[in-house]
Amino acid sequence: MKSWHPRGASHLLQLGGIEPRNAVWLVAMSLALFVLLLPISSYVAALAFVKDEWDLNNTQAGAMYSASLVGAVFSALVLIPLTDRIGPRRVLIGSAILSVVAHTLFPLTANNIVTGAALRVLAGVGFLGVYTPGLRIVAERFAGGGRGTAIGVFVTAQYAGHSGSLAITGALMANLDRQGWGFCGSRLAASEWRPAYLAVSLIAVVSLPMLYVLLRGSTQSSDGGSSGRLDPTVLGNPTVRYLILGYSLHAIQLFAVRVWLPVFLTAVLVARGVSTTQAVVTGATMGGVVLAVGSIGPVMGGIMSDRWGRAMSASAIFALSGACAFLIGWIVDLPWAIIVAVGVVYGWAIAADSAIYQTGVIEVSNPVQLGSTMAMQASLGLMGGVVGPIAFGGILDVSPEAYRWVVSYSALGLLAIIAISGLQRLRALPQSRLLAGGKG
Repeated sequence: MKSWHPRGASHLLQLGGIEPRNAVWLVAMSLALFVLLLPISSYVAALAFVKDEWDLNNTQAGAMYSASLVGAVFSALVLIPLTDRIGPRRVLIGSAILSVVAHTLFPLTANNIVTGAALRVLAGVGFLGVYTPGLRIVAERFAGGGRGTAIGVFVTAQYAGHSGSLAITGALMANLDRQGWGFCGSRLAASEWRPAYLAVSLIAVVSLPMLYVLLRGSTQSSDGGSSGRLDPTVLGNPTVRYLILGYSLHAIQLFAVRVWLPVFLTAVLVARGVSTTQAVVTGATMGGVVLAVGSIGPVMGGIMSDRWGRAMSASAIFALSGACAFLIGWIVDLPWAIIVAVGVVYGWAIAADSAIYQTGVIEVSNPVQLGSTMAMQASLGLMGGVVGPIAFGGILDVSPEAYRWVVSYSALGLLAIIAISGLQRLRALPQSRLLAGGKG
C-alpha cells in the first residue's frame, strides 16, 4: 500500500514534530500491526457464507463476531495490567503469536458456532494483547513530543488493518481458484471463504519477526513493585469515567457497523437483483473500501482534538456519525453511489474519535497505574463492543422487514446523543484542563 511507504510517511511525521529516526520506527511498527491484523475481519467478509454453511441466524452471527471481543475483554482484565509489572513487550509478542495461531486454525478446523466462537475468543485475546501494549509502547517512546500524532498513526494502522482485511479477503474470495486448494482438504477446497481466510492468516505470520526486531531494543517499562493485577480504583477519577463512557459508546457503534455494514450493502444489492454470491463479494469488498477510507479518521481526529480540545472534537464527530446513522437506513432505494458516499462519511465518523479517548486517558492517568487505567478503558469499552453487533442483529431479527435497517441504525443514532451529553459534562470538570494542554 503506497500510504504505508516508510520514507514518505516518515517525512509527513517529521512535519508533525517527530524526529526522523522515531518517525521511521513508528511507520514500521504501524505496518507490522497492519500485517498482523490482515485476517481480523475475514469472518465479517465471509459472514453470509458462514451463516449459510453453519445455519446461523442474525443474532448467532453477531454473537460469533462478539466472541472475539469477549476474548479482548479477558485480555484487558488479565494481560494488560501485567504490563505494569513485566512491561508491555513480552505481553505484546506472546499475544501476537496467539493471534496468528488462532486465525490460522479458524479456516482449517472451525465447523460450527462452538469451535468458531472458541477460536475467535483466542483471536480476541491476541488482538488486544498486541494493540493496548503497543499503544503504551508508542506513548512512552514519544513522551518527549509528538505523542498525540504518534498515537493517532498507530490507531489508524489498527483501523486500516480491519478495513484492509475486509477488502482483501473479499477480493481473494472472488479471485482464488478454489480447486487449487484441494491439498488442504475437501472442505477447504469446496468452501467459498476458507482459502481466502487461510491465505491472509499465513501472510500475517510475517508480522512476528517484524515485531520482534522492532521491539528487541525497547525498554521494559514496568513497576517492579506492582502486583500486575487490575486496580479498579482508577475509576475514582471522574475524567477517566467520562472518557471511558465516550469510548464505550464509540465501541458499540464501531463494532456494530463493522459487522453489519457489509451485510447491509449486500442486502441492498440483492434487493436490486444481483446474485447472492456476487452481492456478498461486492458487499464485503466495498465495505472494506468504505471503512478503509474511514481509517484515516483517527489521525484527523487527533489533530482536531489538539486544536479544539478532546471533548469538543469528540462531540462534533459523534454528531456527524449520529446524523449518518439516522439517515442511512432510509436511502436504500437511492443510487448506489449515494449509498456508498454516505457510507464513506459514516465510516470516517465512527473511527475519527478513537485516538481522542486513547490520548485523553493517558493524559489524565496516574503514570504508575497506567496499565490498569488502560485495562479498564479497554475492558469496559469492549464490553460495549460485545453488545453492539449482537444487539444490532437482534433488532434486525425482530423489526418489520420494510424498516429493519432504519430501526437498527437509528438505535445507533440515539447512542450518539447520549455520548455528546456525557462529553459536555466532561468539559465542565476541572480535571478536563489536563486534556490537550488545557483545551479540555
